[in-house]
Formats: sequence, C-alpha cells, structure tokens
Amino acid sequence: MPIESIAELVQFAPDTYGLRWLQHVAVFVVTDEGVILVDPCGDVNRRTPDVLKQAIRAVTDQPVKYVVYSHWGADHGIGGAVFEDTATFVAHKNAVPRMQATNDPASPLPSMTFDQLTTIELGGTKIDLHPTNFSSNDDYIVIHHPAQRVAMLVDIVQPKSAPFRNLLGHPDEVLRVLNWLHDDLDFDQFISGHVTPSMVATKADVAEQRQYYLDLSNAIEAARAAGAADESPAMLESVRARLAPKYGEWRRFPDLALNIEGMIGWRAGKNLRTT
Repeated sequence: MPIESIAELVQFAPDTYGLRWLQHVAVFVVTDEGVILVDPCGDVNRRTPDVLKQAIRAVTDQPVKYVVYSHWGADHGIGGAVFEDTATFVAHKNAVPRMQATNDPASPLPSMTFDQLTTIELGGTKIDLHPTNFSSNDDYIVIHHPAQRVAMLVDIVQPKSAPFRNLLGHPDEVLRVLNWLHDDLDFDQFISGHVTPSMVATKADVAEQRQYYLDLSNAIEAARAAGAADESPAMLESVRARLAPKYGEWRRFPDLALNIEGMIGWRAGKNLRTT
C-alpha cells in the first residue's frame, strides 16, 4: 500500500501559508500584529482546526486575529471556535442565515459582515475581500493579498475540473467574475481551497474555466437548434459529444447533466444555490 500524505504545511509567499488536510486547504497570512486565517476546515475531521492552530504556532507566536469564512460550506467553515479567544470572525452577510441553520456550536457566527468590497488591515498588511455576487443569496468572496499577488476563491476555479453540480451561481455572473479575475485582478497564485488536481491555479486555469462556461452555453444552444428538448437525453448526448473532445478528461465531467440543468435553470430565473 503506497504511503499517502494526510496533511502538509505549505508556503505560498513569504507571509502566506496553507494547511492542507486531505482535500481541503486553509490559508493564513502572518503579520507583526497577528494572523489572518481563511477557513478552519473542520468538517471532514473535527480535529483539523486544532492541527491548523499548531501549524500556525510552528510559523509564528502571533495570535489569530481574524477568521474569514470564504463562504458558508460546512467542509470549509466548521471549527473556528478554537480561535474564538483571540479572533474576530468575518463573512459575507449572506453566510449568516446558512450558519444559523447549521447551528454548529464549534462555528462562531461572524461579528463582522459585509456585502461590498471590504479591507482587513493588520500589521501593515491589507487583505481585500470582494463579494462575488453570483446570485441574490450568494456568500462567496474573493480574498486578495495584493502585496504578494495571491488570491483565493473557493470551489470556483479548480484546474481541469468542471463546475460543481448545477453550478454555484448564475452562469452569466460567474462569467463576469471569471473575466474580472483574468483581466483585472493582480495575482500569480490562485487558491481554490481544494487540492485535486492542484492546490494552486493560474491565470491560464481561470481562462480555461471561463471557456468551459462559454462552450457549455454554446453546446446547449446548438442542441436546442437541432431540436433537443431542455435537459432531455438527446440534449445530454448532443452536449456531451461537443464537449468531450476538449473536456472529457476533466474531473466531474461525468456530472455534465447537472451542469446543463444548472445553466438552463439559472437562466430561467431559478435560484439553485441551496448550500
């Protein structure tokens, strides 16, 4: 049986680190006045936040002053209570009702919420938090460390991976954000909060993800033009035939039917974000 790594501490930039536990990645920025942490990642293993706390202590004696929720997904967000004695918790305001519904005692509700560009300043370091606004109830944010050219947006850009299920927001709004990330946001390393197939993405990966949305949309329209009913087996086969040569080896491509359902549903006015 091959030996597999369960956890690792990585350094993205001189002051920016990540802790990987299996497939999830938490990120923290060290300053002279404290640490800014993104996601405690305590769902898969409730002890992961404690491991994360020890990893931070291996790098600095500074306490965690801010815990930022990248969005409310239990796999990324649970377990922040281990930092509650020193930290302010930060999230998009739309994360609050999701957290309240989860009602997890190990996951403090944020005391600092926002729905427009917000900056955390600590020890001379500035971290910008950009709401994505994928939908009316969207709570995803882009975390940007301009000085180190590092950005993070969980789930949306994973290299060589099709989008999650029925998409995580309106496809036109996702495309807007992908255009902004590629054309306007200054970064060299892009962190998705996951490992497979790569912990870090690039501008080229953002461009590929953007092209997938465009190609999926065009394939759906071509299937409609050929007489296939929405979300029918005929449409699935038509879209699969057009996309498989380019994307057939991508992770989650077998879930193509859900991507089709999402693109059609969001554009028909449905809000499909349930988690």
